[in-house]
Amino acid sequence: MNNLFTLRQLFQLSGQAVASALNISPETLVAFERGDQMPTIAQWQQLSEFYSDQFHVDQSQADLVEPIHFRLSVDYLMNIGITLTDLTAMKWYFDNTRPELGSLAVTLFNVDTHAIERVTTELPDVLEDFAGYLLLNHDGSLNQFIDERNENHISDWRILLYKDTDKYVDITDIVSYFTDLPDFTRI
Repeated sequence: MNNLFTLRQLFQLSGQAVASALNISPETLVAFERGDQMPTIAQWQQLSEFYSDQFHVDQSQADLVEPIHFRLSVDYLMNIGITLTDLTAMKWYFDNTRPELGSLAVTLFNVDTHAIERVTTELPDVLEDFAGYLLLNHDGSLNQFIDERNENHISDWRILLYKDTDKYVDITDIVSYFTDLPDFTRI
């Protein structure tokens, strides 16, 4: 499965509106979203540009500097992986639409206890800690993070809106397609 329907839901867009903007039929859009039909390379680019534009929102905080340009990766649209550019778009969007919920963070959790092991909120640190890429599974399952710098320690990862250790919202399954993903939200 891909992230096309997930993104349409996130931005509360009708199928008709998206299909019209992309100059395709609503049936074709549904076929793309379900994986029944594969977009052409040019259509993936169109989809990337269209949904990237949805992440560009009016600035709500004076201290934020909008990235010059960001475009969602086809890897993200296809639910293969989340790049640093994708995270930049997400960070900008949530910082300007839901700042009261906290900062976008890639967070590692203990596999057994679900206790937080590491919170990474700065994008340069995501590049350093995760090589700027989070691996996704096309089938909607979640890969665990294997820390090769720490004796191959295994953790569960999530994308959070993070306030502090007792207040965070798990948005992993809001921004990416997953089936039956446990919600780690803590408020």
